This record gives sequence, C-alpha cells and structure tokens, in this order.
Amino acid sequence: MCLHGTGETVRSRTGDATSTPAGSPGAPTSPRPWPRGFHRVADLSHVLSPSMPSWGEEKPWRETLSDPAPEGGFGFYLQQWTLTEHSGTHLDAPGHVIGGGRLVPDIRPHELVAPAAVIDVRARAAEDPDTTVTVDDVLAFERAHGRVPEGAAVLMHSGWSARWAEGDDAVRGVAEDGTWHFPGFDPGACEFLFERRGAVGVGVDTLSTDPGDSTDFPAHEVVGRADRWGLEALTGLEQLPPVGALLSVGVMPGLDASGGPSRVLAMW
Repeated sequence: MCLHGTGETVRSRTGDATSTPAGSPGAPTSPRPWPRGFHRVADLSHVLSPSMPSWGEEKPWRETLSDPAPEGGFGFYLQQWTLTEHSGTHLDAPGHVIGGGRLVPDIRPHELVAPAAVIDVRARAAEDPDTTVTVDDVLAFERAHGRVPEGAAVLMHSGWSARWAEGDDAVRGVAEDGTWHFPGFDPGACEFLFERRGAVGVGVDTLSTDPGDSTDFPAHEVVGRADRWGLEALTGLEQLPPVGALLSVGVMPGLDASGGPSRVLAMW
C-alpha cells in the first residue's frame, strides 16, 4: 500500500533522467531505463541496534543525550551512536577491499538506483549453507525471467535473514567446530554479471558477499576490482518479484568512508 500521489511523485522524479556526468572507465557511466507505475515499496533494511548480529564482536552503541518528551508532549529527543561503517544493512564501496578504489562519496547517484534481479536459492541453502550463486544460477534465472537488465543490482535471496532475530551464531551459521557457514556469491558469477551483463552491484541477505566458509574472499575482490558495490545483510527479499523492482540505496555518505549503513528500498 502507498499513499495517494506517491507513484506520481516517484515517476516525476525519475522519468526525465537522461544524462549524468562521466566517471571512471570501470564504472557505469549513464543511467538506465527505469520502470514506471510503482504501486508497492518494501524496506530491505534491518533496524540498527546494539544487539543485532554482526561480523565482529563490536556492536553499535548508543547513548541518550536528551530524553524523549512525555507522551504527546513537545521536546527534542537525541541519541548519540557509535558504530563501524559496515554495520547492519550496509554498502561496501570498491575502496573497502581495493587500494585506491572509489569510496562511498565517489559513487555517483545514478549507480545507487538500479533495477533489481532477485535470484532465489532458498531451497538449496536450506540443504547446503555453503552454497553460492553461480553462473548456472544466473543462466537458469534468465531462462525463467529473461536477461538480467543492464545496470541491475543482482540480489541473492537465500532466506538467511529469517535467522536475524536468533542472534550471531544463527546468522553466522556457527558449526560445532566454530567455523562459519552461510551462502554467498561465487566469484565467477560476479565476473559474469559485471563483464557480460553490466550489473552495477550485487547484494546478499547474509553477512558477506562471500560465503561464510571463505578465507580469502574472492567475491569481494572481484566486486572491488570491477569498481562495483556490494550490499550485505539485506532482508525482506521474499516481498520482491524476480524482476521489475527498482532498488534505491540510501547509503550514509561519510567522508572517505569505505562503506556505510544503508536504508535500501525497493519499488515496483
């Protein structure tokens, strides 16, 4: 459900975008055709909290600087947050893993608005937590739904975000021997999507673009060297159609930031 007039407002803001400044050779240099007639909006972001699952043990921390006003009263409620750039649902910029790579403020606005292609690997992930999105998965997706759109954000839907409320061990997929196990992208699939399909980025509903058992993070390296971005810790992907949604990534543009917490919205 959306408020009356929301679709018209979105269309008026996106329908006339025809040009963008030129950028680095490795990055997309022009906006892509965008869908029209949006009727639904989904939030694909986890709420930041001091107890949320994370890659490391350092959690977001908050301090109340001024208390909220009484119910119905007027007053300025203010909190101070301390957190890492890669907390919660967040974007990895190329410079997160590649020296000299672009950082968050260098990513041009049109790169953060992209058609979404959602590849569903839930059935396989339920049997094999180390599974990855492969080139074969991309080709099977295209046989069912058509070619991945130019400039798309390709999202892995593994169903893993359902574990979020269970805490760190469940989200990390911690085994008895202490190793981590959760799905991610195969580096070959990332190469294919960037080189052959012109994808603008990839996203996952787990803690990392690479699977949990990875030790050398090859998918991260492919994404970074291709001058593309990655989204991690998405949620709510079950709401999206396989194709037809438009993704908007509201990443926090910190100075020299290698990434940033993001409010990720999908419209269709």
